[in-house]
Amino acid sequence: MKRPLLIQIHLGLASLYLPLLLMMPLTGGLYLLGFKGSETKTEAFKIESPLPAEKSEWRAFFEQQFENQKIDFQFEQIKEAGNDFLFRPSTRTYYSATKNADSTLTFYKIEPDLLKKLIEIHKGHGPQLMKWFEISFGVALILTALSGLWLSITVPKFRKITWIAFSVGTVLIFISLF
Repeated sequence: MKRPLLIQIHLGLASLYLPLLLMMPLTGGLYLLGFKGSETKTEAFKIESPLPAEKSEWRAFFEQQFENQKIDFQFEQIKEAGNDFLFRPSTRTYYSATKNADSTLTFYKIEPDLLKKLIEIHKGHGPQLMKWFEISFGVALILTALSGLWLSITVPKFRKITWIAFSVGTVLIFISLF
């Protein structure tokens, strides 16, 4: 592959994914520093219907409950955690449900702030289209990094510092594993 074409591919991929490339370390760093965003949780409605016995029937059951309440809400995934059900994607206003001791279900409307939405995208809890974009981002990031490494190694002036930095980074990763 000719150098000018490799540079164009490198710059094209880097530019296309730059917003996600900036968002990931920003949200990850803020999360590790304790800034996790916030949500407003309000009770939406309560029902007395028992849950279906089979998990395969849950989707239709929950869709029916939203339809009964005249709530236009589509979800892609149901995450069960004990007595709680979370309807994803959670990168927009979404709902959760809690199974109560008296066999009722309480549904909550949850409205995340911007930071919480971005962190949910970071965690892969966004819509399916965003998940595909993130998967392609992972592939593009590897290709961009490798093409950048190759481009810098092929310039004699940058070869030494590139190898030193790459080696130090590799050693730091291995040290952190043990």
